[in-house]
Amino acid sequence: MAGPLRFPRSARLLAKADFDRAFQGGTRLGGQFFRLLVVIEPGTPARLGAALAKRSIPHAVDRNRIRRQLREAFRQRQAELAARSLVFTAKPEAAATPNPALRADIDRLLTRAAALPLDRPAGTMSR
Repeated sequence: MAGPLRFPRSARLLAKADFDRAFQGGTRLGGQFFRLLVVIEPGTPARLGAALAKRSIPHAVDRNRIRRQLREAFRQRQAELAARSLVFTAKPEAAATPNPALRADIDRLLTRAAALPLDRPAGTMSR
């Protein structure tokens, strides 16, 4: 496959510093089975990271299944998510949830992330 349906290494969050930036200053979005942290980074391609804790999802089979669902949903929508770093964390309920329900929740969160403005107003209060 060519074009936007690939998931190259450059589309993955791998460095600890990238994850730390998301956890410390990212915009938080919540879904039924996931939490999503979004960091707006103008001029960069969309990147995906998954932080699935053993404490929340104890079985590796479930963590890997969830990661596969995240990657596939991201691959299909990465063009509309440009300039964002996305870090998904899974809630414990995700382990026992069937793939279609996981996918629907992921798609809802990605739609909300794509709608976030690229530039934020300066300051803490709007006028």
